[in-house]
Amino acid sequence: MRRRRTLPLIISFLILAVVFGLIGFTTAYYKYSGQIAREKSERQKEQELLQALIRAQEDSLYNSNKNSETTVTNYNDTISCETQLVYRTLYAQCEDIDEEVQGPTLELIGLNRDGLEEYLIRNQLDWEIEGFSKEKVVLLKQVRGICPNHYLVSVNRGYIAIYKYNEYGDKELIKQTDIPVNILPIMDQEKLQKGILVNTEKELNQLLEDYSS
Repeated sequence: MRRRRTLPLIISFLILAVVFGLIGFTTAYYKYSGQIAREKSERQKEQELLQALIRAQEDSLYNSNKNSETTVTNYNDTISCETQLVYRTLYAQCEDIDEEVQGPTLELIGLNRDGLEEYLIRNQLDWEIEGFSKEKVVLLKQVRGICPNHYLVSVNRGYIAIYKYNEYGDKELIKQTDIPVNILPIMDQEKLQKGILVNTEKELNQLLEDYSS
């Protein structure tokens, strides 16, 4: 009788042991699988980060080489001791252009176009870069008034007077004639009041002769 009662207990115990074993195995399996998945995800993130760092280094090296090539290319287009600097002054009123050629100063040697432009801005100079090469740099400036190549025939104290413009565009009296303006026709008086531009001394003498006759 005792053996018969003990057998079901043993079977029940074995069944419970198997059930608990399966539960433990399943729990451990899913826990282990989750850990593997997390580790795999972390390794994938590390690989992606490493690849991003490698690409960043490659891009940085490429840009560095590109900038170096640009620097070398632009180095030939710089101002040297042999470069001619052509200063062109445009006079707005007479529309004449006066040119002056000079050699570069020490502070300009080695500058490229951008460097020269920065130099002009920094020193508040009115010159604009019209052309730039290692052989010749052309600078242009526009000024009001008339260039020094012209004579201005006008009126001073009731008489015909001769003026000339200096390098700053200011007119200076160079000759006062004894020809009174009021003896001339009204049309000529109005022209003289506005000022008559004359290009050469020969033209000037001819005009004065006409007014004095």
